[in-house]
Amino acid sequence: MKKLNNILNIGFLIVILLGFTAGITMTGCKEEVGCTNRTSDNYNPDAVRDDGSCISARDKFLGVYSLLHIQWNNGVRDSFPDKADPTLRYMTIAEDDLREPKDDIKFLNFGKDSLTVRALINKNFVTIPQQALNARNIPMMFKGEGHIDDSGYLTILYSTTIIATGQKDCEDCVIFAQRQDN
Repeated sequence: MKKLNNILNIGFLIVILLGFTAGITMTGCKEEVGCTNRTSDNYNPDAVRDDGSCISARDKFLGVYSLLHIQWNNGVRDSFPDKADPTLRYMTIAEDDLREPKDDIKFLNFGKDSLTVRALINKNFVTIPQQALNARNIPMMFKGEGHIDDSGYLTILYSTTIIATGQKDCEDCVIFAQRQDN
């Protein structure tokens, strides 16, 4: 009788263990797949396995853009712009691995002087950190910021200051750009 009780107890424990294991297998092993890269635009915090769908924020910016450049002089922003360049121009945004490869870009043919300007991106936003560049053989300080929408329209607001005099060359200049290569 004692052996029978021991066998029944062991059998009961085995049945419970098998039921528990089956329950875990049926419910707990379903893996959430998706983007596991925290810096990507489509990061999925619930994903435990990466499916290769990550979208780099930088990739949204890279490409060729047609642009319209508008400049207000003398800080008068409530009036019509002093200069709007009606010439169809193009600007290219390329990778720039100067600092962190995942968030650095460079604008080629930027603004009225067709300069190369470095920038940082974060999601849909771009920051042009203060940097010294030569425009028309005049040392100038550039800085600015911008935004890209889901359709590839990019707006950049920037300012330039002549380094030698501290005079604003372009205050609140605007570039409206539309991506051409997607």
